[in-house]
Amino acid sequence: PHRFTDEQVRGPYALWVHSHAFEQTDAGTLIRDRVRYRLPLTPLGDVALPVVRRQLARIFDYRRRAVAEALAPQRGD
Repeated sequence: PHRFTDEQVRGPYALWVHSHAFEQTDAGTLIRDRVRYRLPLTPLGDVALPVVRRQLARIFDYRRRAVAEALAPQRGD
């Protein structure tokens, strides 16, 4: 109940390991993500690293907002 890990078996990345950890705090539950990844075709694929990093930052920012919205107390309930 405190953590789980997703690992890509097949897909676009040469390596993708995404760990999710949940920690109880005074303010609620803190979600920590750790992602280890490697692009295919290293070292040639490394040219795309800046683009991929921006995409991943946008994806995780969206997820952070979506989780906060989904878990926010509902008004009027």
